[in-house]
Amino acid sequence: MKFIFLGTGTSHGIPVIGCDCKVCKSSDPHDRRYRCSAYVTTNDSKHILIDCGPEFRLQALENNIREVDAVLLTHSHADHLHGLDDLRIFSTAFSHKVTNPKAIEQMKKPPIPIYTNQNTLKDVKVRFDYVFRTHKQGGGVAKIQLFAPESSFNIGDTQITPIPMMHGSLPVTGWLLSESQNDGSKKSIAYLTDLNYISDSSIKLINEKCGKLVHLVIDGLRVKEHSTHFTILEAMQCAAKIPAEHVWMTHITHENSHEEIIEYIKEQLPNVPGLKNCKSVLPAYDRLEIEI
Repeated sequence: MKFIFLGTGTSHGIPVIGCDCKVCKSSDPHDRRYRCSAYVTTNDSKHILIDCGPEFRLQALENNIREVDAVLLTHSHADHLHGLDDLRIFSTAFSHKVTNPKAIEQMKKPPIPIYTNQNTLKDVKVRFDYVFRTHKQGGGVAKIQLFAPESSFNIGDTQITPIPMMHGSLPVTGWLLSESQNDGSKKSIAYLTDLNYISDSSIKLINEKCGKLVHLVIDGLRVKEHSTHFTILEAMQCAAKIPAEHVWMTHITHENSHEEIIEYIKEQLPNVPGLKNCKSVLPAYDRLEIEI
């Protein structure tokens, strides 16, 4: 399984519009962050998009994305959802008669399944209502199908487990992606963004389902406290309850540079003994590739 961070920034992205801070003006490419999203290619060549924010078109072009077989949505905030219209290039439903052979072939593709929780599903139907209506004329719309799974399901050979979490008062979904190995064991990547609370039962679910957790991606917004996101230290403390070989912070603000976050994590590691067996605890960055 190959996992690419398409974006690792907070809702504003970095650089922030009109901001002259040192991070927004930084020449370090690690400090330029699109809105949070990821792209997974499984061992059986399925292509899974995690969240679809307003920069998805740019992310797709920069990472040469040519296929999307399924989408996993964490929640319906704009920075995770509002690029959904650009899915039409991967599976277009035309609302008028077409004669172009390529367009006809595109119409034969099945709808892209989108998996999320019930409240996000409702928001998608409201904000993208035109996708679900019949038009007399006009261009194409994304051909999608919505699902709200409450337990594990499979995309090809990859097991997907929704992980209930809270983002302030909003229920959101983390995702555990697991693949069986040739020796019968299981290895996983957990993607937990936009949260400030995860229950013991959700942590138990990850630990029971993951087999060997190779990578844990977790919301580590900034050093200072926030009402709906983990701080970097809180993310580290949570990660200590979910043993992984590698821990990656995502959904990062412009308040600290990539290098400053690395140093801060080093300073805090002695205070979080549960992470002593991790091979790495680091901030992620756009276009970083990890795999199992």
